[in-house]
Amino acid sequence: MSNYSLSALNVNNMTINNLFALCKSSYDAAIPVRLEIGGIPNSILTQGIIDNNNLGQQINKNQKSGLTVVVIPLDKDRDNIQGEINRGVTFHGKSSNPAKKAAAETLKLFLTPYWDAATLPLNTQTEVITKMLVKYNANPALVAAAVTIGLDETFTALGAKNTEFESVYLERHDEVSAHEVSGSSLKPADIASYMQFCTAMEQAANFTPNDAIITLFNKLDTYRKTYHALEGGGKDAGVEGTK
Repeated sequence: MSNYSLSALNVNNMTINNLFALCKSSYDAAIPVRLEIGGIPNSILTQGIIDNNNLGQQINKNQKSGLTVVVIPLDKDRDNIQGEINRGVTFHGKSSNPAKKAAAETLKLFLTPYWDAATLPLNTQTEVITKMLVKYNANPALVAAAVTIGLDETFTALGAKNTEFESVYLERHDEVSAHEVSGSSLKPADIASYMQFCTAMEQAANFTPNDAIITLFNKLDTYRKTYHALEGGGKDAGVEGTK
């Protein structure tokens, strides 16, 4: 028998916004293959989507502020820069030049957990990109790979735009910080559905594996590792935008 076990993650300690984003990413990955993952995971998925949508709707009640008007253009710029990096890595991954292809493959492996950061809620995306760039800048091999395929300045631009976004966001934060954070009453249901779904996927991977189940299991594990790095924020402070 196989021994598949998802990486540790204390979802109870996650902020409401990070919990919402984790669940949404996980369920979005499962929806295209829901008919292939088995009856029990599929049934739990249905309830999980309902609970997560309810949480998201309640969170979004506090999004009616000048904050969105100010930060959305900056966020779009940030998304475009990260998209440029992703496209460059993908393009050079097919290069006939061995050095460029190897450099692209090195960056693709590193970027995989952060590839879809643009789909995350605003502040979560800021955290993820900040941590990604710290690791990137601390690794000479990654920096050299970016230089090889001409993306080093784009990584620098992403860092600058991410810093600019965070600065503007924090300036505007006082406008919404007095608002009560929505979603507290719905958080337990979202957590329960997510934990049940993860348990069901572990059992499916171990007892009824197929390609779709294993691929989805690995995606869920990647998301958990990403959010594990964000643990420790604890208290839900302010309101962050969802995408």
